[in-house]
Amino acid sequence: MKSCILCQSTESKSVFNENGIPILECQNCGHVYSSYEQEEHYEGYWDGAEQTYDLEWWDNAHRAVYADFIKTYLKEPKGNLLDVGCGLGFFVKAVLTQKPGWTAVGYEISKQAVKFANEQNGMKTVYAGLVQDSKLPKESFDIITLWDVIEHIPKPHSLLTYLHGLLKPGGVLFLQTPNFPIQLAKANLKVKLKGMKEDVHYLEAKDHVNNYKMATLAELGKQCGFTKPEYKVLMPILSVSGSKSKLAVYVKLAYYYFTKLVFTLSFKTINWNNTLFLTLKKP
Repeated sequence: MKSCILCQSTESKSVFNENGIPILECQNCGHVYSSYEQEEHYEGYWDGAEQTYDLEWWDNAHRAVYADFIKTYLKEPKGNLLDVGCGLGFFVKAVLTQKPGWTAVGYEISKQAVKFANEQNGMKTVYAGLVQDSKLPKESFDIITLWDVIEHIPKPHSLLTYLHGLLKPGGVLFLQTPNFPIQLAKANLKVKLKGMKEDVHYLEAKDHVNNYKMATLAELGKQCGFTKPEYKVLMPILSVSGSKSKLAVYVKLAYYYFTKLVFTLSFKTINWNNTLFLTLKKP
């Protein structure tokens, strides 16, 4: 039986079943995780013999949230940024393009994705392999980002502890991941309206092996030596997966503005956004 990564308890209850794979919630601390046993360093996310990439999604649709991040967090004229799990390199490219005083380095486990980043995206500072094997200099980065990464890692403590060592004192760790309570509500609604379908990944049970709430994501950071957790609501990805509808994008934007208002009026305690955006400080 799997145990909770935050408190090691084996007491859990199923909160969703995705085509035979239970999603479990720890009865002790409330952390949510998939019962599926995924390998620690899964390389198949980007790979495939005939792999093609939806650049409308990975490039164009992400530009607004990347620009919002840069405006919000990269206010200094220069600095050093590391993007872990950088995929095709579009975020690294956005930083280098919009903040020419900054350096930006990316690490990605998929050699195929890095090949795209280097050869087709023109990135010279994106590298293949585990960042833990990178031999990057200690205390050399002002900010380290993980976009849609932390939910894929079965045992994230060793990675975050390693990244803690790469940050300068006062440096920032940025984590972006799906907001589990909202994702669960959406999954339950889909099943209620249309029933459980085999080809639908409601909560990505095989890929999203750890699912985070505001409290549990902040607790993970605390356990790895970070302090001062702070959430914000950033722009959404301006596309709705599987749909080309502009109306769907406008609905998504309207929901973003609504959730941002609720977040602000509740003094950052009520977060109904689809995504969690968390920064943590290295003391």
